[in-house]
Amino acid sequence: MIGPAVLAAALAGALLASCGRAPEAAAGPGPAVSAAAPPLSGVASPNDPGAAAPPPSARRMTVLACGDILLARTPGKRAAEYGFRYLFEGVRDLVSGADVAFANLETPVSYLGEPYPGKPPNVTFRADPATLFGVAWAGFDVLSLANNHMNDYGPRAVDETLAYVDLLGIARCGAGRDLEEARRAAVLERDGVRFAFLAYAEGWWSVRGAESLRAAVAATRAEARLHGPEGLGVEATAHGAGHSVGHGVAHALEEHILEDVARVKDVIRPDYVFVSLHWGDEHQRAPNAFQRGLGRAVIDAGATAVLGHHPHVLQPIERYKHGLIAYSLGNFVFDMAAEATYETAALRLVLEGGRILRVEIEPLTIARGAYYPRAATPEEASARLRDLNRWSSRLSTPIVERAGKGVVDF
Repeated sequence: MIGPAVLAAALAGALLASCGRAPEAAAGPGPAVSAAAPPLSGVASPNDPGAAAPPPSARRMTVLACGDILLARTPGKRAAEYGFRYLFEGVRDLVSGADVAFANLETPVSYLGEPYPGKPPNVTFRADPATLFGVAWAGFDVLSLANNHMNDYGPRAVDETLAYVDLLGIARCGAGRDLEEARRAAVLERDGVRFAFLAYAEGWWSVRGAESLRAAVAATRAEARLHGPEGLGVEATAHGAGHSVGHGVAHALEEHILEDVARVKDVIRPDYVFVSLHWGDEHQRAPNAFQRGLGRAVIDAGATAVLGHHPHVLQPIERYKHGLIAYSLGNFVFDMAAEATYETAALRLVLEGGRILRVEIEPLTIARGAYYPRAATPEEASARLRDLNRWSSRLSTPIVERAGKGVVDF
């Protein structure tokens, strides 16, 4: 039998041969710094006579933000049957067309570990590592690993997930071999423009929705406030409530996040800082008070944008001061029952001069039974954008429809 490491190396070589794109530098224990991207169109080239290249922060760049990617359950079976490209063929041009593409990986990819005790099998995830090659082939550059499923099969599966993501040269944030690594930023550079990504998971969801666990939610938050991040409350109470956010995953504690944003801005000095937050209430269209308060605090601390995951449905976007809060990006690849979980979108942030120029919303639909994302039909797109405009306008962020896309100007 071919071992996992040998299989991964062989598949990585096949992937590079098939897509012709070298991976970025691996996101190891230190900050991940990628190789430079190809020159941007519309930017002066050193080969143009008399043309002076603009300073890095003045160059127009795009970041594509996508929702939750599940490579286990039925999507994993489809990938095993039809090949690792199957789940992403309909969106590869969209993803690879961005200077930086980001998503949340909602499952460990590993052959190792044991299922989390007491957690229902249908929400205990582990994917075949071969499925991860579809993510790289699609063109994703950085992944958040901070979510309530990364520890579903324990620390050995987490460690192997880190190794496979690193092997493919995809930058990662939000999980690590210890909390220090989990809180470390992934840093990528494109034509001299530097991007930093941080990721955190709110560690107190009820995986069963039982009222008895809602008390544990309040207790966990109270413990965190009383004892701080090093107190016994955060991890022990979260685990006692049946959650799988724990060792090796960065917790969404406000003091940690603001401290990390400040450190990244001071030490790494990126042009743009993105903070991914796995938070909120599943299947709810409106952000809760915790999301609104923390999201705005992160922007006040100097982040460019907050990118939300976990509710599995789209939630409003908010133009707050200089920044963007996308409260939930919904699903990207998933196999849930509710119709709303198939109605999704990707956000393209157009950046220049250290700020957001505009946000473009690309409506997408996850194909039922196939579980891959595709471009929404004109009718689907219009309905999706009308809903997003209605929700986001309540947060003083109207969305204008232009040529089948939603646009928010800054």
